[in-house]
Amino acid sequence: MSLPALIAFAGVLVAAVATGLLAGRAVRRPRPDTILWTAATLALTIALAAQSVGFASGFGAATFRAVQLFALMLAPLWLAWGLVEQGWPSEAARFGTRLVCGALTVVGSVILATDPLTAGSFGKAWPLAGPHYQAPSHYALDVVQAVAVILAVVSIGLAAARARNDGPWPGALLGTAVVGLAVFVTVGLRFSLPTRSAYPLLSAIAAVLAWYGATRLEPQPGRISRDAGIDIADDAADRPEARYEANGQSGPNGYGDPVNGGQRAPGDIRGPGGSGRWAETDRRPPQAPRTDWPRGGPAPVEPAPQAKPAALPYGRILIFTLLDDRVADFDRFAEQAAEEVRTREPGTLVYVIHVVPNAPLQRIFYEIYRDRAAFDSHENQPYIQRFVADRRACVLATNVIELRLKYARRASSRCRPGRTGGCRRPTAATAGSENGDCEPHHAARPAGLPSLRRRARGDRAGGR
Repeated sequence: MSLPALIAFAGVLVAAVATGLLAGRAVRRPRPDTILWTAATLALTIALAAQSVGFASGFGAATFRAVQLFALMLAPLWLAWGLVEQGWPSEAARFGTRLVCGALTVVGSVILATDPLTAGSFGKAWPLAGPHYQAPSHYALDVVQAVAVILAVVSIGLAAARARNDGPWPGALLGTAVVGLAVFVTVGLRFSLPTRSAYPLLSAIAAVLAWYGATRLEPQPGRISRDAGIDIADDAADRPEARYEANGQSGPNGYGDPVNGGQRAPGDIRGPGGSGRWAETDRRPPQAPRTDWPRGGPAPVEPAPQAKPAALPYGRILIFTLLDDRVADFDRFAEQAAEEVRTREPGTLVYVIHVVPNAPLQRIFYEIYRDRAAFDSHENQPYIQRFVADRRACVLATNVIELRLKYARRASSRCRPGRTGGCRRPTAATAGSENGDCEPHHAARPAGLPSLRRRARGDRAGGR
């Protein structure tokens, strides 16, 4: 058996393995890009099988058509199409690409499969399209390959622009460039190469590049993959505290301070903390005396301020069920987003990420915003939109529970320095009002917004 035939046979095995790996991803996460890349590697597997037969016993009409159809037309088109589905932000552009690439797939396949061949004879040499195909097949190949190259180049440019403008997100630019290189390699099979062994070798390399690029484009976060900034060793990932660290917390209390050594009370708002802490730091901590009160004397009588209508707080709970092999990736992405929220969103009052001890594949987000406008601003931030896009590869199912203020009562009595427990930070019931600097301990909590402390105890008690 000749060397090109051996390389082609080995390439069949390599491409089949790549197809199987991508097919497993497509079954767990049936996304258009993963499905298209799986189909492209399958096409390369079929083309390599035809090459192994052709190099061993001579090419014929069937093996020639299989190589041209699957390796030179469908593989580059589907690889480039997958890049569009994965990285292009415009839904209209993706929809238009589906129409164009779908039409090219059907029309081009019909032409290459049915167009009569010329009378030229075949042998064990690589069969170029020129001597055997007529004009319609040449035009179909030229158009399809030109479209594939253009889509790949644009996709790489978009990934590079995103990395430059929004900061490097591990795997995005690299994965796009690798899959784009696979497109260029398959298109290169149309040219006359110095040795026959180069054709099956390039076909196998294209299959490997497609698989590798697909894995980079599903964050190792990456889209909270290990690249996202949480460095938890594999042998320590099972520790209970490690699961809280993965979400930006130091312990089951969820307040961001060490569990043993200086833990702060739930109402303590001294300075910024970890994810899920109150963002405002310009209010007095609980039990701190007011500077305008005379020492040892009664509190000055203050006129009751006129109540002003305030926008109601808005909250929600998101429950994510993660894929078992993407938990670390999701945690890394979530940590990045939570850090951005903490430093850039004064209107986000609470942004807490919980783990569920009895359900390690679940993550619960507890969010409260000053009002609906603050929530809309949060959703429009580029780092949140990036988080939403990146977590799709990590999430099996999502449940969203919206929280709206239904009823709240604020007690008429004022806080006094001698009162047991002092004052504490206002809840959602008093947020945004003039006289909401302190809240009596007996003030009712809004029925529609569960308390942060109650939620943290629920995580410890059983993951509810």
